[in-house]
Amino acid sequence: MAGKPATHAGREQATLVDQPLRGIFLITAGMVVFGVQDVIIRLLSGEYAAMEIMFIRGLVALLPMGLFVYWEGGFASLKVRHPFINLLRGLLMACSYTAYYMSLAAMPIAEVTAIFFVSPLIITLFSVLFLGETVGLRRWAAVIVGFAGVLVIVQPGAEGLDPAAALPLAASFTYACSVIITRRIGHTQSGASLALFAMLTFIAVSGLSGIIMGDGAFAMDSHPSLSFLLRAWVVPGARDMLFLAAIGLIAGFGFYCLSQSYRIAPASVVAPFEFISMPLAVLWGIAVWDEYPPLTTLLGIAMIIGSGVYVLHRETVRKRHLSTGRGVRLRL
Repeated sequence: MAGKPATHAGREQATLVDQPLRGIFLITAGMVVFGVQDVIIRLLSGEYAAMEIMFIRGLVALLPMGLFVYWEGGFASLKVRHPFINLLRGLLMACSYTAYYMSLAAMPIAEVTAIFFVSPLIITLFSVLFLGETVGLRRWAAVIVGFAGVLVIVQPGAEGLDPAAALPLAASFTYACSVIITRRIGHTQSGASLALFAMLTFIAVSGLSGIIMGDGAFAMDSHPSLSFLLRAWVVPGARDMLFLAAIGLIAGFGFYCLSQSYRIAPASVVAPFEFISMPLAVLWGIAVWDEYPPLTTLLGIAMIIGSGVYVLHRETVRKRHLSTGRGVRLRL
């Protein structure tokens, strides 16, 4: 019995992989709609609590996710072999998104996006520590350049450094941890189940926070990020409810696009297209908030993008050598 799922998975993988154009389209669509979501959340961050937004978003996202579960085989596709590891993954992702959204309330959207995209570099580091992968000198150099790009953006020695700059970095760190867990358990369950159980965790965490602090008892105005997290929950107006419903639909659609793109095309092909989020964030910042990033921010963005793309390129080379039997001694 244990061998049959693996055989079926192998046949399914053989059917799905090698659709690079479709994978690129899906990953690009996911990045575009998530950019729109970030804009809406930042627009709402002055009136609603972060956890209230996450709660409503999660409830609405269950609708499109239910359709995707149906398309991927119904309830049979939701079988989980590692429930507690799934719970840990969901909690890490909830922490990641909460920190990310809190930073949107206090920082330019381009800076938040750029700092968060140090995550591929953190994943490279964690792959060595927790998955036993080998990383050579050139990839370590790329990781260092990427982290240097974050320092260029944040400028930790500058006067008036906003502590909110630590939030997207924390979001990147916890997201990287969730990715490492996904790599360990992803072959044991469907993409729909991974996305759905993560969203159910978001709903549980945000709902519990609403019960504990939704009355505003812990509210404070000392910093925009803390205010966004701790303010009282309120009943949204009709217009804002449409916005909240929109980000729920975006979340359901976007999560599906990301998971499906990595299923039907090689990660080395689609992953670089995630970086489209950064120029889009710059454009959204200019169009909506008239935020023109300084040259230091643009330089930091270029360093992060360059190092991330290089890491992905070296990973492609490594896999190519391994597939031809020449990668035993290769250190990239």
